[in-house]
Amino acid sequence: MADLSTLREVILPTLFSWKSLAIVLALLNLKNIPFSWHIRLLTHLLLNLRRSPTSPPFPTCPPSPSSKNQKNIQTHPIFHPHTLTTRTSLWETDYNFHKSNSTYFSDLDISRTAIVTRLYTPGLALVSLEFDHELKNGKDENAKVNVGKKVYVALGSTFTSFKREIGPLQRYRVMSRVVGWDRKWVYVLSAFVGMGSGNGKNGGKANGKVFATAVSKYVVKKGWVTVPPERVLRASGMLPERSVDDEEGEDGVVVEEEEEGTVEGIVEGVGEVLSKDQDDHATGQGVSDWTWEMIEEERVRGMKIVEGYVGLDEKLLAEWE
Repeated sequence: MADLSTLREVILPTLFSWKSLAIVLALLNLKNIPFSWHIRLLTHLLLNLRRSPTSPPFPTCPPSPSSKNQKNIQTHPIFHPHTLTTRTSLWETDYNFHKSNSTYFSDLDISRTAIVTRLYTPGLALVSLEFDHELKNGKDENAKVNVGKKVYVALGSTFTSFKREIGPLQRYRVMSRVVGWDRKWVYVLSAFVGMGSGNGKNGGKANGKVFATAVSKYVVKKGWVTVPPERVLRASGMLPERSVDDEEGEDGVVVEEEEEGTVEGIVEGVGEVLSKDQDDHATGQGVSDWTWEMIEEERVRGMKIVEGYVGLDEKLLAEWE
């Protein structure tokens, strides 16, 4: 009995020590330990970097249209969603014991970074060099101060709509995809969905409950000069050349005016986009079949979904300025 008592005295303090408790809490909150967000972001950024315009647009998917090895995929790489699977940590829960609204944005950061990196590399570096040459030899003396400056991607704004709660330790997916772009902004739709029967990959519909939806917009800048998204996408090998019948040209500085609208229809638009992806899967649409006109048609369709968000964003700014 003495041996058992001694063993108990040795083991129990070890199992229930503050150090053991700290380890358990850390394991349950891996997403929230110091520098965890930075590591996750950097990991997804590096995994989605493309070294060449002919590099595969996805680590596990066929090459882009400019590559010689063609295989069918469900939709064009520009509109293909990225899926992030994660779990609500205890540290992310609020006083209602579900995922705090503020923590949705840290997940969005990871998901959006992955999709933007896939589409904008290596185009950012190539366009930066082109702009150095164009600005240096251009007539605008004021714009020449941007020669040699770094090109960067900036988040303009985010709109989020919360639909259902996400419980503690519950698994869910964050699906993000580009829906359209104009002369200044590229628009990204995101949805927080449950772990339904589908895996959410290959452009499939968001099976399971939709917990929240979001729409964000990004801009590419070189100094204070705005770089049109179309130019970066083309440099990345994502876009074919414009149709000869299309008379609209590109400009590295002039920004297209954004239209006004209402916020109605944005949330419904997210579901429409995800359903559209499923329809593309059913038809077996190959990436090599996408012409510039087809991509433009999908871009225009997507811009109609977010036009209310575009107008609301401008009105809110005007209200406070």
